[in-house]
Amino acid sequence: MEKQRLKEEEDRERKDIEEVNNDKILFNNEDDDEEKEKRTPPQEGNNRHLVQQPQDNNKGVLQDDLPTEFDEAFLPTASKKLLEEKIGVKALDDYFKSRPHIKLERDAAVKYILGQANIAYRNNSIYSVVIKPKDKIPPSGDIHDYTSLARYFWKNPNTPSGLPYIRIDGKPNPDMDLVWDYRLLRKVFRDCYYMGQAYFWTGEERYAEKVVFRVKQWFLDEETYMNPNIKYGSLIFGNNLGRAQGVLDMFKVYGMFDALKAIEGSKAMHSEPTLIPRLQTWFKSYISWLDESFEANQEKNAKNNHGTYFSVQYVSILEFLGRNEDARALMEEAKEKRVGPQIRKDGAQPHETFRPISFFYSTFNLQGLMLLAIQASTYDVDLWHHRGPVIQSTIRITSKKSVTIESGGGTIEDAIRYLSEYAVRDPSEWPYFDSGTRNLKDVLKMAKMASVVYGQNHWQVPIENLEAKIDEEIPGEGTGGEGAGAGSGNTHSTTVDEGDPNSFICELGILSKGRLWHCYK
Repeated sequence: MEKQRLKEEEDRERKDIEEVNNDKILFNNEDDDEEKEKRTPPQEGNNRHLVQQPQDNNKGVLQDDLPTEFDEAFLPTASKKLLEEKIGVKALDDYFKSRPHIKLERDAAVKYILGQANIAYRNNSIYSVVIKPKDKIPPSGDIHDYTSLARYFWKNPNTPSGLPYIRIDGKPNPDMDLVWDYRLLRKVFRDCYYMGQAYFWTGEERYAEKVVFRVKQWFLDEETYMNPNIKYGSLIFGNNLGRAQGVLDMFKVYGMFDALKAIEGSKAMHSEPTLIPRLQTWFKSYISWLDESFEANQEKNAKNNHGTYFSVQYVSILEFLGRNEDARALMEEAKEKRVGPQIRKDGAQPHETFRPISFFYSTFNLQGLMLLAIQASTYDVDLWHHRGPVIQSTIRITSKKSVTIESGGGTIEDAIRYLSEYAVRDPSEWPYFDSGTRNLKDVLKMAKMASVVYGQNHWQVPIENLEAKIDEEIPGEGTGGEGAGAGSGNTHSTTVDEGDPNSFICELGILSKGRLWHCYK
């Protein structure tokens, strides 16, 4: 079953790569050849003027010989020292003793990481903002400007041209794929994260080399770099400016920073002594744009998941730039600006529950708050136990309608417990409108992370209940590896998304107070 799952995941990822290369999704295949030639993304083999892929210096070793299994005997000495240094020998030993099946979970997690890292390593596609279709160049006319399209905006039925697009919340427009920047940026972060993890667990230099290559290709190389701003993120057709929501596109940058930490001692990094200073220069410019732009300040002041993930992104960059006092101050501010006002006494998140896909957004925002809590622990700031006062908060439903609700008074643990309890009940019992799906694996992972923070005794029963519910929905998935299962097809279907097969990597991140890495998903 495990081999079949990994094969399916590899097939899905390979298909995704082929779609980026061969424009199977991005364009109508009936385009005439001339138009298709104009708009087809460049292929690595036909663009030697662009940055070149790293060479495999392991003579006699084929790419197909990349490791696929974890062998504890070959854990790099430097990685073992890092685990002991960042977590502590006793704490690490106690953690392993407290989990009877933890080594099996570790092996499954690392095996999954290696599978994803191998796919990323073999992928020789170009990741760059400069490969946009010519008819999707941003209003600035500069192909180096990052561009993405607003997720929930559709053609206006009341105008002949369909412009300007109008918002239909909760209904993503597939035309987002017409501009690849968003998709490719996420792949940069994801690929770097998994290859950084693979280097940590195996010491294989080729992973580190490819991380360095991807970072340079997206941010630094002369022909493929991205300008340090997101002025045209979440663009609405009919409007020549980006929106505040586009700033969210960059939040997973912490995965790339985690990868750079993981490969810090590699030969690849030692051979590129200017990489970090150059990348820091880029992010100094980018954070200046965040500080000065109207769009970024709107996002900064958002009271929902957008504000949460703005802080996740911002503190990640501060840490990378070595601005530790500023990062600590931001995390102290997050107590009353992010955690306190967003969680009600019963654990509900009222700024998310009014959305059409309320369970998803409640999960998504809580994941962000937990990320912030891990980041804050690096600076000895405790967000895990913070409980803010009960307040009256105004939520804007539409441009013309707002409501006042009670919020505050709850903790992150309350919010995890709230979702955990409703996740095992019939979806119809969820007290808010919801037209989306529930990802029970995400809730299970959060519950397992809660057991590390708040103690196993408090979370053993909720975890067992979640595992049983997942086994009921998709037999065999409650306690085993990760899978992707289809829901029932109705508006309250339950899906199990792909990702880490368990919470092992996230739990190590918590135990290290974010000094090793964070929970990527």
